[in-house]
Amino acid sequence: MPANVRLLFTATILLPAALALTSCDKVKTALSKLSQNKQTESGAPVVKGTFSRDQLSDIDQASYPGFIARKNALAIVDFTATWCGPCKMLAPVLEKATEANPGVVYIGRVDVDRNRDLAKAQGVNGIPDVRIFNDGKEVARFVGFPGEKAVLEKVAALSKDIQPAAAEAAPAVPATTEPEITPASKDWMPQGMKRR
Repeated sequence: MPANVRLLFTATILLPAALALTSCDKVKTALSKLSQNKQTESGAPVVKGTFSRDQLSDIDQASYPGFIARKNALAIVDFTATWCGPCKMLAPVLEKATEANPGVVYIGRVDVDRNRDLAKAQGVNGIPDVRIFNDGKEVARFVGFPGEKAVLEKVAALSKDIQPAAAEAAPAVPATTEPEITPASKDWMPQGMKRR
């Protein structure tokens, strides 16, 4: 078979297969996992998922007031969109700031495409638009991606005096040496049986 015919044959087989694979959800998931290990500006790899998942949440109109009113915490609201390039660069940096301040820094992401009313009510004109709150009061904001170093320094400065809220202590359990449940004694025997 001549080389040009073999090339044409291969292209007609591989092109539809490649197109079919890129629309497959499993392939998309695998590709997104590969792209999660991005390089930051400093050259260090960013590995997602090393902080507590309760420190990162998607918020909407209903959950916004409660999120920003957190006590003893820095609540960062990130107005973002899936198609926004600078938002994609900012997201791992905010997660890195959260990793550095466990129990102190919380990120709430607002997808402006799904929450247009909230974005409009908050005066969001460009994204990423980041608002930082301490005990319900706005203490800082920025629009765009100012760079990893600037974001990390700002979050570190704002969170340095915040002490994480102590976890609620579990109720004390009295120490006993006796078992709580005592086994029943078997003094009786079924009719017709004798003890040996």
